[in-house]
Amino acid sequence: MKPFFQSVTKSFRQTTKVVVATSFFALAAFSGAAHAAAVLTAAAVTAGFGLSTFVDRIPSNGSVGPVGVLNATGGTIMVTGYATGEIKVFSDVDGQAWSGGALAGSNYGGNDPAGLATVSGRFFLARQANGRVVEIDSSGNFIGNIGPIIGSLTTGIVGNPATGRLFVSDVFSTIWDLDPVALTATPFVNVGADGLTLSADGKTLYAASGGQILGFDTTTKNMVFFSGGIPGGVDGTALGSGSLAGNIFANTNSGELFEIDLITKVQTKLVQGGSRGDFVTVDGNNGTLLFTQTDSVLRLTAPTGGGFQGGEVPEPDSLALLGLGLLALTWRRR
Repeated sequence: MKPFFQSVTKSFRQTTKVVVATSFFALAAFSGAAHAAAVLTAAAVTAGFGLSTFVDRIPSNGSVGPVGVLNATGGTIMVTGYATGEIKVFSDVDGQAWSGGALAGSNYGGNDPAGLATVSGRFFLARQANGRVVEIDSSGNFIGNIGPIIGSLTTGIVGNPATGRLFVSDVFSTIWDLDPVALTATPFVNVGADGLTLSADGKTLYAASGGQILGFDTTTKNMVFFSGGIPGGVDGTALGSGSLAGNIFANTNSGELFEIDLITKVQTKLVQGGSRGDFVTVDGNNGTLLFTQTDSVLRLTAPTGGGFQGGEVPEPDSLALLGLGLLALTWRRR
């Protein structure tokens, strides 16, 4: 998710030269006006996809409104309001307005709160203007800074359940490997990127970088996937599962959403006519894909037999404690 004044490009990569569009941070007048309405393409309708609105009437800075989306606790969904600096939590039902969400007590400042992630039962926020990752609670409230300042535009973030660590992207130059326990950050690859997605086996990290998606082996750090150019500037990505396995889905700044075959690289446009798209998340409550627009979060429902990878649903603290209690009781009985 790049701020909406596009202005800077940067070349990088060890063996493959890729250009990533970046931009300078700027504030603009807030706007709650409606934008273009996204619709399914004929190909998506034929394939059996569905489209609905999760939350709308989200304030924007003229281009960017919501950015990060994540399962919270108790079946709720957390959304970052980039323009207003707010985080709100919603029940997982369609047809809601931004004003109806539960507002966090912490405000992070306009044009700042970006990606969200969870790992090892903890929640994290990438603060773009702040340049660092912070820990938050399941309501979006600030807990503390995690590690050092790691970039000028810290944006994308994804947890790695196998290691308990986080991958974090800086739009300009680097994807970082951040340890939220040791509070240390080391460069993973010198690539500027936005949205990040980790494969289910933890072996491949996919990064939206400029107008393409790159895949990196998490052990060797070698680039193992290159999508080729994707129209409109890709930001948010998610992998398919079931009958959609072997595909990656890309939300773009041009208001379109694509399905890309990981082997053939063939692109199929599923959604068109929308407004600026940024990050996405897999809703672990029902397996749908939540994806952002300028003033809304939309929901893509997969065809029968298909789904999207990820979307782990965090366990409420009370249920986790209950589970530990039952385990202890069972052990005593044995």
